[in-house]
Amino acid sequence: MTEHSPASDVVISVRGLAHAEAPAEEATVSLSIVFDGDNRNDVRNRSAAALALCVDSIAGLHDPAEGPVTEWSANDVQIWADRPWNSDGAQLPLVYHSRASVSVTFNDVPRLSVWLEESSAREGTTIEGIEWAVTDLTRSELESRAQRDAVAHALEKASVYAASLGHAAPRPLELSEPSVFSSAPATHDGARMFAMAGAAPVDLSPSPVRITVEVHARFTASPA
Repeated sequence: MTEHSPASDVVISVRGLAHAEAPAEEATVSLSIVFDGDNRNDVRNRSAAALALCVDSIAGLHDPAEGPVTEWSANDVQIWADRPWNSDGAQLPLVYHSRASVSVTFNDVPRLSVWLEESSAREGTTIEGIEWAVTDLTRSELESRAQRDAVAHALEKASVYAASLGHAAPRPLELSEPSVFSSAPATHDGARMFAMAGAAPVDLSPSPVRITVEVHARFTASPA
């Protein structure tokens, strides 16, 4: 978009857009442990035992600096009950439910694949999803690259408009950054999360993590 000032200079307003990508470096797994039954103690004990196995499998891999597990957390087992109804409208005896949640971040994809295969084979355990990301350092580098490219894109567009009007090279007046956002890949069909059960080998081939930067810029250009 262009507008003319009284001094016959022209003001050019443009949008610059740029992307920067890098391979995913970290994967955060969300895992749930769920049991149901008619005996409260049995449900609690089964859930607690499964949670202990999961935590043990993580603790031996945990090293915040080196990995393969850089951080993790687990919620205590929660127990609740309800009385379902059958198809005849009769209320049935109490059914007890338990749930525990675990979140674990890996920086080693081969080790992650093995851990997923082992974990998903355990009774009551479901891998709810995986979210891929890059490290803070890589993200900062991607943002800087995309910011530079977005400004260059805006300047290139403004230069085309200025030249089309027979004006000299544009000079910057104002620059703003309305949005910076990232696209985190997933392991299957573009979805961020996937459900998985059983002990089948896990093929982890995430797409690159993409950072997108958009800038709005205003330039002025004088007649050539």
